[in-house]
Amino acid sequence: MRRPWKKPKKSVSVLRGLHFKKVELQLPAVVQTLPQPPVLVKPQVESQGSSTQLRITDLMRPGESFQRSLEGFLLNQRSEHTRRAYGKDLKRFVQFLHFRHQAHGPEKLNRTVIIAYKEYLLADGLEHTTVDRHLATLKSFFGWLQEEGLVELNPADGVRFLKPKRISPTNGFSDEEVRRVLSLPNLHSRVGALHYVVLMVLFYCGLRRSELCALRTSHLGYERGQSFIRVRGKGNAERIIPLIPPVVSAIFHYAKITQKDLAVDQVLFNPMQNHRTGSTNKPLDASMIFYIVVKYAKKAGIVNRVSPHSCRATAISNARDHHVPDRAIQEFAGWSSTDMITRYDKRKTALEGAAAKSIRYGREEEAAK
Repeated sequence: MRRPWKKPKKSVSVLRGLHFKKVELQLPAVVQTLPQPPVLVKPQVESQGSSTQLRITDLMRPGESFQRSLEGFLLNQRSEHTRRAYGKDLKRFVQFLHFRHQAHGPEKLNRTVIIAYKEYLLADGLEHTTVDRHLATLKSFFGWLQEEGLVELNPADGVRFLKPKRISPTNGFSDEEVRRVLSLPNLHSRVGALHYVVLMVLFYCGLRRSELCALRTSHLGYERGQSFIRVRGKGNAERIIPLIPPVVSAIFHYAKITQKDLAVDQVLFNPMQNHRTGSTNKPLDASMIFYIVVKYAKKAGIVNRVSPHSCRATAISNARDHHVPDRAIQEFAGWSSTDMITRYDKRKTALEGAAAKSIRYGREEEAAK
């Protein structure tokens, strides 16, 4: 006898407000629109002796134990940014399962389905690095389910990653372009002072958008004649970045013109206006950081596609141009190893300083005649 449908519990906050482009799904809140299945149990073994993986419908209509495991997986991530990213990746995977279920009917969730999902992402025009991130999310998630005893095998095991090795499309700024951008904000207005200090922190401290938005006045410090700022980065790792005098001046000017008391613990950079709720006592949204960078890049006549990540790459490239040791750059950027440095060095392919222009064999002048 089929059990009566019961309204499911509320999903955890990290899953609220996230939607697909084509099909609106909420994990685990997707059960609000679908019949409640029996509680998911450890898969049985088929008579032929091979282990059974999850069924596609087990993810489309998760049971209570599966919901708890999913919530635990997301909440176990240390970074709020990682939780949101994993939540979106898993929702996109469930969207794919809905499409596949409509086309193929009931089937088991095995390696073949994961490979088909990889091809689906590639056909959708995603970058290879993005596809690999989706696969990594699934591998981590199913590994969690294995530890929970909900699956015997990880269907993502054995699925090959693309592992692309190519130059990132992110463009950096030249030194002249940085000077032009920083000369544009109107320092006599509250908005201009905010935009200027945001650009200064991006270009001189190399912060990620999320790191800049999370800054508080209590993160500012002064010790042994040096101003600094404490930054909480990926993996909840903390690093200390010294502030040069121009950046300190920009922060104090911003605080003065906006009447912000730096001695009181509060959000360091907050919006000047909020048309939706009227409250400005909140951090800047990441989209506003993007808007600021793009706005002044266009005003400076920069035609390349740029973003806040371009400012970070520019800071790292500039430090490398000035022969800063790799170890110091690693600490500055908040990386666990120095392997990322060459990926972020956006001037390594500049034609002006290319190695080919320095090669001499003593016959160059004759060949040029």
